Amino acid sequence: MTVYPQDIPVLIVGAGPTGLTTGLLLARYGVRSLIVDRNAAPMDMPRAIVLDDEGARTLQVFGADQTYVGGTIAGDGAAYVDDAGRVFARVGAGAETYGFAKRHFINQPEMEHALHEHIAQTDLCDMRFLSEVTSLVEDATGVVATLTDQTGASHTVRAQYVVAADGGRSPIRERLGIQMQGSTYAQDWIVIDTLNDPDIANHSWFFCSNARPHVSIPAPNRGRRYEFMLLPGETHEQVLEDAFVRKLLAPFRQIDGADIVRKTIYTFHARIADKFRVGRILLAGDAAHLTPPFAGQGMNAGLRDAWNVAWKLATVIRGGAGDAVLDSYFAERRDPAWAMIQLAVVMGDIVMPIDPQALAFREQLMTSLKPFPGVQDYLLQMRFKPRPRYAAGLFLDLLDQPFEASIVGEMIPQPDVQTAQGVIKLDSLLGAGFALIAQDAAGAAALAGLKQDSLAGVPLARCVLSMDVPLDCPLPGGAVTDPRGKLLRTHRDQILLIRPDRYAAAAFAPSNLAQSLADYAAVLG
Repeated sequence: MTVYPQDIPVLIVGAGPTGLTTGLLLARYGVRSLIVDRNAAPMDMPRAIVLDDEGARTLQVFGADQTYVGGTIAGDGAAYVDDAGRVFARVGAGAETYGFAKRHFINQPEMEHALHEHIAQTDLCDMRFLSEVTSLVEDATGVVATLTDQTGASHTVRAQYVVAADGGRSPIRERLGIQMQGSTYAQDWIVIDTLNDPDIANHSWFFCSNARPHVSIPAPNRGRRYEFMLLPGETHEQVLEDAFVRKLLAPFRQIDGADIVRKTIYTFHARIADKFRVGRILLAGDAAHLTPPFAGQGMNAGLRDAWNVAWKLATVIRGGAGDAVLDSYFAERRDPAWAMIQLAVVMGDIVMPIDPQALAFREQLMTSLKPFPGVQDYLLQMRFKPRPRYAAGLFLDLLDQPFEASIVGEMIPQPDVQTAQGVIKLDSLLGAGFALIAQDAAGAAALAGLKQDSLAGVPLARCVLSMDVPLDCPLPGGAVTDPRGKLLRTHRDQILLIRPDRYAAAAFAPSNLAQSLADYAAVLG
């Protein structure tokens, strides 16, 4: 019979990437969690296929950038093709603003396996498969969860908080009566994952066809994913037949059954929950929002949820913040998640306009933009993609910054920095918790005199980042240099307070260091 802990700070329901990442982040912050999943084992079918730069940065917190991310396929962009076979637009790889390529093509089972290996190395995160959550009862101090194991026996686990990362059909969300707002696409798609593909390009192909829109995406292990939109009158049974699949793939390759990893029908949704929290239960990942796949943001949105909610749970559980801090989870994540959903909808409108009027509009738009390559790039390279920035939440003076180019409220860049020991990524110096960054002598001196080494119950690191040459820094290890230069130049005379999720929480004069830390602690309650 399966043994469960009687008490746990955080119970995580769902062992997909969002749930696994939440547990590993909590462990990094010193908080124990239990992950339960009703399946018998990790899913062995590829689902998510893109890990973006923010997602990779999230995995960096617990070292998976070293054990996993480096082995993925760094994408070098995308090409858009019309029915005549003409590539009418290309997208490049883009800048590595946050320390990683903008897109990594992945095999989700391999990613989950890597996350399981990290879980096996910590005593602060445990897992139980074949565990069905049958009830959640909240009281003043926690949530009592009733779970059924593979034998049918019931178990009771008491948690301070529950994170429901139990998928798009989340039973917990349904039990809580939380509504989903948005829409569902009328057209289904068939998704075919293959091996030994002759196309070895490290970029996606978007075939913007008025006959049948389709997409080809790189996958690890010489694989490739093909997605084709179903046409009116086509049934699921028909398009899943081997002969039909071979016909769809014929323009790209000859294929036999051994090279087909998976073929399945997807219905795409653009939906979001009207709340992410009910008391001590919080939704994350697909349980909170569903996005079409055209911008590769589904899983990555879940990883953003995981990082946002994990550090806040850690501060509350470790006694450094009040429970009301968790209300900021919805306040911060709802609008960016919806913006990403809308981004995917826009990209879908480019890829799959089979309605004659929509198709004519796209063709006219692309023709009109030819003399304006900068505008065309803005559209097709998704430069309108929302920056990782929050318009509300746990920040000091977010809407009252003295500099127009302030990055308070925004995820800070992650440059490679030069240390005495060599070149490393900036986050390696910042640690897993809060961090203070100074960039001038006055800031360095203020940090050197600070006796405080924690904030809200999690560590507080100190770092001096020089824009040109290392400063005469009184901190152990001196200052580090950003060889690419001046990424934080707007705040060069200030100290930046960085949240555990790498968002700039505050910027202030070195002379205001102690007071500003106290003010931020007050924001956390």
